Amino acid sequence: MPRLSDKARTIRETLLVCLNGIDGVHCIDIEGESPVRVRVTLATIERADFVQTIIKLKGYPVRICRVSPTVLVIEETHTSPSALTAMHPTLCQTFRSLAFRTFDQMGRALRVGHQPLEETFTDTNILELKDRHPQDIYCRTFTKPQEGINGADWEWWLTDAKRSAWLGLRVQAKVLHLESNTFAHLHYKSGKTKGYQASKLKRECATEGLIPLYCFYLHERPGATVRSTRCGSFAHAAEAYGCALAPLSHVEALRKRGEAIDFDSVIAGVLPWHCLVCCSGFGGLSLPDRAWSFLQSAMDIKAPRRRATANQSADIQRQTIGPRDRPPDYVHAIVEGSRDPDGIPKNIRGILVVRDLEG
Repeated sequence: MPRLSDKARTIRETLLVCLNGIDGVHCIDIEGESPVRVRVTLATIERADFVQTIIKLKGYPVRICRVSPTVLVIEETHTSPSALTAMHPTLCQTFRSLAFRTFDQMGRALRVGHQPLEETFTDTNILELKDRHPQDIYCRTFTKPQEGINGADWEWWLTDAKRSAWLGLRVQAKVLHLESNTFAHLHYKSGKTKGYQASKLKRECATEGLIPLYCFYLHERPGATVRSTRCGSFAHAAEAYGCALAPLSHVEALRKRGEAIDFDSVIAGVLPWHCLVCCSGFGGLSLPDRAWSFLQSAMDIKAPRRRATANQSADIQRQTIGPRDRPPDYVHAIVEGSRDPDGIPKNIRGILVVRDLEG
C-alpha cells in the first residue's frame, strides 16, 4: 500500500477524530490525493445526514458530495498551510481518538475470540502518538528480561512548550480479559517474595517523586454500565473509556475488598485517559499544571508528606510528586536525542514524553 502524503494523512486523521464515536460510520478511506478525496461509508441515510451536518459545522476547508444515500465523498477545496494546520488534531483529540479505537479493537477481539495483550495497545497507541505529533512526542523503549514483562511500567513525563515545567507519572497497563470480563492480573504478585505489583509501584513512585497510575484497556459489553459523568470536557461516551486511568489508591481499595477484579468494580474508579491532556476546568495554564490540578481534584491524588532518611541523597530528599522545574537526567537526554541514556530505572519498559507546543 503506497504511503499517503502528509496532506492526505492530516485530512483523514482529522475526519477520524471528528467522526470517532458516531454510530454507523463504517469506514473512512482515501480514494484520491490530487485533490485529496476521502470516502466515508455510513450505515443509514440518517447517519449520512448527521455526519454531513457535523463536518459542515466544523468549518473544514472541504467540499461534501453525496455519491449515494449512505456514501459521502469529502474533497479538499484549498490547501493553504494555515488551512491544513487548522485541521491537524490536537493532543487532546488524538488521546480521545486512540481511546475510541482501542475500545473498538477490544470489541472486535471479543467477537472473534482473541485476547490482546497490554503491550499490543501500549505500543500501537504510542506509535500513533509519535506519528501524528512528531514534534510533541519523545519516546524510548527498553528491552527487559521476560520474567519482568508483566511487571514492567511506563514512565510518562508531561511538559510545556518551553520545557520549563515537568510532571512525572509511572503507569502500569492492564487489559480486560475478554472471556471472563475481568482484569485477571490486576493484583499480580512478582519477585522472589511474591509481593503485590501495586506495592512495588507505590514504593518506587514515593522514592522517585512520581505519580502512580493504572491505565486500563477495555471494552464495554452491551448492557454494561460505564456511566461516569465526571469528565467535564466532553459528553459521556462509553468509547472514551477504551483507555482509562485510575489512581493507585483505587487498586489498593479493590485489593482490600477481597482482590476484586470484576469489570464493574474496576470501572467505578476510572476516568478517560484524555482527561489528562484535555481538562482545563480544575486550573493551571501549562500541560503539567493542568494535569496536576486534574489529578488532585478528580482522582484525589495529593503530594505526600515525606521524611528524609540518613542514607538518601539531597536530590532524592527534595523529590516529591507534582510539577518540577527539570526532569531526571535520563529523561532530558532522551529529549535531546540520546538513544542509550544512563540512569534508567529498573523494570521500566519505556519512557514517553508528551510536550504541549500550545501551552
